[in-house]
Amino acid sequence: MARSHSSPKAAALLLLLLLCAGTATLPAAQAQPLASSQAKALLRVRRLLGYPPALEPLRRAPDPCALPPSPSLAVACAGGHVTALSVRGDRDPAPALPPTFSADALFTTLARLPALARLSLVGLGAWGPLPGAKLRRLQALQQLNLSANYFDGAVPSDLARLYSLQSLVLSRNRLNGSVPSLAGLQFLEELDLSRNRLGPAFPEVGKAVARLVLADNNFTGRIPAEVSALGQLQHLDVSGNRLQGWIPSSIFALPALRYIDLSRNRLAGELPAATACAEALAFVDVSANLLTGARPACMRGNSSARTVLVAGNCFADAKQQRPSTYCSPGALAAVLPPPQGNGGGGHGRGKGGEIGMILAIAGSVVGGALLIALVMVVVLRRARRQHPEVSVLPKSPAATPARKADGWKAPAKATQKIITPADKSKRRNSFP
Repeated sequence: MARSHSSPKAAALLLLLLLCAGTATLPAAQAQPLASSQAKALLRVRRLLGYPPALEPLRRAPDPCALPPSPSLAVACAGGHVTALSVRGDRDPAPALPPTFSADALFTTLARLPALARLSLVGLGAWGPLPGAKLRRLQALQQLNLSANYFDGAVPSDLARLYSLQSLVLSRNRLNGSVPSLAGLQFLEELDLSRNRLGPAFPEVGKAVARLVLADNNFTGRIPAEVSALGQLQHLDVSGNRLQGWIPSSIFALPALRYIDLSRNRLAGELPAATACAEALAFVDVSANLLTGARPACMRGNSSARTVLVAGNCFADAKQQRPSTYCSPGALAAVLPPPQGNGGGGHGRGKGGEIGMILAIAGSVVGGALLIALVMVVVLRRARRQHPEVSVLPKSPAATPARKADGWKAPAKATQKIITPADKSKRRNSFP
């Protein structure tokens, strides 16, 4: 009987010992010292970035992983490897690093941190093309932020192979050219490419995107229909580009949408009266476009739940609008039928369609002028054949001598006589 009472006590004691042992080993695992190769890589990053003040604590810290996080520097580690590195410069805009800086050397060093999941290098003056092959080595990356630097050239297509990427922020650089398709990044939730020189094609993204910021670039053509299929989209900013044509009205009704900014483009036409807005939509900006007609009911005024900005269009029922003639070219372009094919292929053809139309009109004018000139030449030739004595063109003053005095007569015109054989024989007989 005593044994039966002691057995539960022994089991409880054993369970308590196991819990204590697990709790004791957890800090030991977290406190695993950083591998020396990882520590050296951090120091080399500090040197390649020109010893910025934000990385000064690395020089004095015996263990970089133990540094308390701050707005300018944060280092996270696990299992003796660096898993997160965030560095922010102290000046905005930051001066460019000296000519000795090498972006290739920087990312070659960062590739020695294979467990890096979060990398943020903001406002440090880094410049040069982004080395895609080196970035692709960071397969654990989930967040990449290289904003407020001077990186130039194209967005590397290698970024589309970082399949764990959830956030990509490359804003405020000097990147140019087309954006590679990012539709294969199934976990990408945030894409911010604002304030670069990217374009002209609207970038392709995956269905998981919740924040899409493409403001102040060179994107042209129509807003692709695929944007209306982004069911997770909460924040959309494509302001300050050269987008044109109709606005897909269904875009305002995306269920998760809270913020949309389409301002400062060439978007034209009327918004259908049946256009609906999502309940969560709190901010709408379609100002400085070529929109006409009447506003949909959900955009007819501001309220405590929604801010709507429409100035600088040609709406008939709003204030601070331009004359209707200002929007007529855009309205005419918007009436034209959209290009055939899927929505993704049509967005890049708006500019080409306009150029084709201009060339067609110019060709018609030139062809008509040539036809008229040809008809005139034929008519003149026929007139000269029928009336050779009549000059169709005005005589030159030099061809008509001026009259020196009254009574002056023009000399008679010399006539050409045809000499026959009989005349020749008479002339011979007349000579002695």
